[in-house]
Amino acid sequence: MDKTKLDINNPHHQLLIGTLSMFVDDFGYTTRELFELMNDSQKQLWSGLVEMGKEKR
Repeated sequence: MDKTKLDINNPHHQLLIGTLSMFVDDFGYTTRELFELMNDSQKQLWSGLVEMGKEKR
C-alpha cells in the first residue's frame, strides 16, 4: 500500500480527515484558508519532522 495516497479505510488517514474537517465545520475555516494553513504548516514543520524521522532510525 502507498502511504502517500489517501486511503479512507486507513485509521491514520481517517484521523487526518477528521482533523481537517473540524477546521471547516467547527472552526469556520474556508477551504482556501485551510489549504493555506496546511502549506504554511508544511514549510514550518519540515525540519522538525525530518529530525524526528532521523531519531527513529
